[in-house]
Amino acid sequence: MTASTIGLALGGGAARGLAHIIVLEALDALEVRPAVIAASSMGALVGAAYASGIPAAEIRRHALSVLGNPRSAARRILTGGDRSPLSLLNFSLSRPVMIDGARLVDLVLPEGVAERVEETEIPFFVTTTDFYAASEMLIREGDMRSAVAASIAIPGLIAAPKLKGRLLIDGAISNPVPFDHVREWGCDVVLAVEVTGQPVPDRKGKGRRPGVTELALGATQIMQLQIAALKRRIEPPDIWIDPPVDRFRAYDFLKVADILAAAEPVRDQVIRELSVFL
Repeated sequence: MTASTIGLALGGGAARGLAHIIVLEALDALEVRPAVIAASSMGALVGAAYASGIPAAEIRRHALSVLGNPRSAARRILTGGDRSPLSLLNFSLSRPVMIDGARLVDLVLPEGVAERVEETEIPFFVTTTDFYAASEMLIREGDMRSAVAASIAIPGLIAAPKLKGRLLIDGAISNPVPFDHVREWGCDVVLAVEVTGQPVPDRKGKGRRPGVTELALGATQIMQLQIAALKRRIEPPDIWIDPPVDRFRAYDFLKVADILAAAEPVRDQVIRELSVFL
């Protein structure tokens, strides 16, 4: 009997996307190697490392070392030179100060990530959104850091480099969980991981009105949830994983240990559901 080919789609979700690591650890436990990975936004960051051959356990260690301790995270940023805080900012007199996506990606990706998208050990696709064409753009080749930076470019917060003269924004805007590209690859089994979540109310129960940035991010989350739900109804993947990380906010990156702990139950879910096809 020929083994089934597994295709993996990793969705966007900002800090909640750290939950992807648990899914990757389940694949490693099963000794399953995806035939292809399509990823959007935060999924592109995690997926770039995994597709490059970096084991999930190493990705976890790197995430904890970079984000697990606020002081350690601050020291990593405050190293001077190109990695100083100011180097992450993109200044312009005509628009608000934004984070430079390419520099941010360079800061957080672990060593060993392929330099180019087409050089990964596992075929890897990155999704981004062409702002003026109002459509998804699929990146299959080119500079890896630029591709990932384009995919994580949150409007008004993170600026992406232009690719082929195009203004690009967050890939999750047009395709939050790009399992359709995995299906197009011809995989027998499509495993999709959705980590978008939804807006989180004030934890202190004081009814605080969200700020402008929080409202914008929350509205984007609602849109992404609706797009993902519609695509899932039209052509559902074989396995849909939705880690229980809704209680975390999009910018809760320093809560990496808590996010991983909250997502832990999906490890057994992935192993159980994927084992049916192996």
